[in-house]
Amino acid sequence: MPNTVKSRRARRHAAAVQGLHRDVITAARENASTDKGGSGGLARTAGYALAAVVHLLPFAFLALGGYLVTRFTVLSVPIGAIVLDLAWLLRPRPVRVPGGAETLTRQNAPRLFELIDRIGAEVGARRTDLVVLGGDVNASFTAYGWRRRPLIEIGYPLWLILTPAERVSVLAHEMAHSRNGDARHGFAVGGALYSLGELREVTRFGWQPGDGLSTLAAESLLVIVGLPVRGLIFVLELLMYRSSQRAEYRADAIAARVGGTEAAISALGATTTKGVRAARFLSTQTLAVGRQDLWAELRARVSGISEAEIDELREEARQEELRVDRTHPPTYLRCEHLEALPYTEARVRAEAMEEIEEELARPADRVAHGLREHAQSALYY
Repeated sequence: MPNTVKSRRARRHAAAVQGLHRDVITAARENASTDKGGSGGLARTAGYALAAVVHLLPFAFLALGGYLVTRFTVLSVPIGAIVLDLAWLLRPRPVRVPGGAETLTRQNAPRLFELIDRIGAEVGARRTDLVVLGGDVNASFTAYGWRRRPLIEIGYPLWLILTPAERVSVLAHEMAHSRNGDARHGFAVGGALYSLGELREVTRFGWQPGDGLSTLAAESLLVIVGLPVRGLIFVLELLMYRSSQRAEYRADAIAARVGGTEAAISALGATTTKGVRAARFLSTQTLAVGRQDLWAELRARVSGISEAEIDELREEARQEELRVDRTHPPTYLRCEHLEALPYTEARVRAEAMEEIEEELARPADRVAHGLREHAQSALYY
């Protein structure tokens, strides 16, 4: 793509993101409510319409495939079988609990769930009965199963490098996604994206040298079939971008109200400084640590980060490209939004954190073991 075209597209993306940022900053300074869902305009409506089409596709393919198969002609039967296969691949699916992560319940982590319950009461979120502990430097919220039950995923490396107050803020932010108008976590758009995402994984090119020409041909055909799927995902996310980015601002506002403005801002800052350092350490040094305590080594590396490196990482974050097809606004814009909101003290304090750490200790050890095994297996692929 010519550089001039890329430059024009980048300017359009930046203008759209900055325009939304100005809107939320204006609302914050006017002390308008930013923690409730909004309509999102025509693009959001079009996104819901496209999601409805995605949900209807498997039924349409089922009817068409059934009709073709019952025609009993040389061409209609194999084509009908392919169409029926597409109907099966596009079927509605419940979001699964992430595999390879440690499951935490009220029975094995009562203190953690006491904290989550207090945060949930302030957020106005549904009761959460399942948390998974993983190895990513991240935290997320989703709704799993046919009943769309709340699920919080905590990346232990992120948890480890945050202060207790920052942990409360991160949990509040993630739980806010259950009530901030984020369509990605609803059945209509979220379910459509999940089904399309599963199909995208099925059609991913996985051929490797030695697999044979027949496998190469089959994998290439799958990639061709997957092109419309990738197009649908891109268009659906593009239609929902403004709604999704606005939802992130709302979740930040709720996190500030629950955990305090200072903790909300410092938690965001930690993700672009200490979080980046932690991710780089885990990607390069997990095997080098050997049988030593991975989490102790990680904590030591992150705590040893210099002010100069923090400034450098902050500057890297500020250079992040402004794009309308990303669900999260740049972190520095989110910090500016929080600074424009009325300053608030924390409503939920980080209590019993030492007991929570004890509850997480054994699951965290198993997460570290899984990271080592993954790093070891990656050497052979």
